[in-house]
Amino acid sequence: MLRYQNGDIDSFEMLYRRYEKPLLDFIYRMVMNPSEAENLHQETFYRVIRSKKKYKATALFKTWLFQIAINLCRDRLRRLKHRSHLSLNSPAASHNDKGVELHQLISDPSSDVVKQMESEELVSLVKGAIASLPEKENLVFIMKEYQGMKFSEIADILNCPLGTLMSLNYRAIEKLKKTLSKYVGD
Repeated sequence: MLRYQNGDIDSFEMLYRRYEKPLLDFIYRMVMNPSEAENLHQETFYRVIRSKKKYKATALFKTWLFQIAINLCRDRLRRLKHRSHLSLNSPAASHNDKGVELHQLISDPSSDVVKQMESEELVSLVKGAIASLPEKENLVFIMKEYQGMKFSEIADILNCPLGTLMSLNYRAIEKLKKTLSKYVGD
């Protein structure tokens, strides 16, 4: 990032390639919508470009990048919370490109659409359970379990003590176990 800050354009491309996939995966797990995740991913890197002069090497670039992404996700989720409504034309299974439209389920409940929905039900339940966690538990769980970050990295990104993070992760896991136990057993 320091090289990019000093005018080396190729170094930005290296940063982008290094963090493109992990960041997009993280953002997707936060917002659970592929098109929103893509938009936020682009906005995150746009903010990196726009704020390159403000970057200070007091923390890792990854820490700074994920802080930007978290803030953007929080803002977007707050805005969407106020506008949430269900549309008959919106995909019921929005986690892939083969989303099922609700009007299809209503019009023909015996079709292959229902079978597809049943096979995706557990995945949806897990995603829903994770999304229903309180914000900090959700963030810590996603960073630890899906991004494979160490607690020390998460502590830097969230500016939070290690003990608190471990506690948040433990509580998240316990809540998920409780929520999902009726579907997957012990």
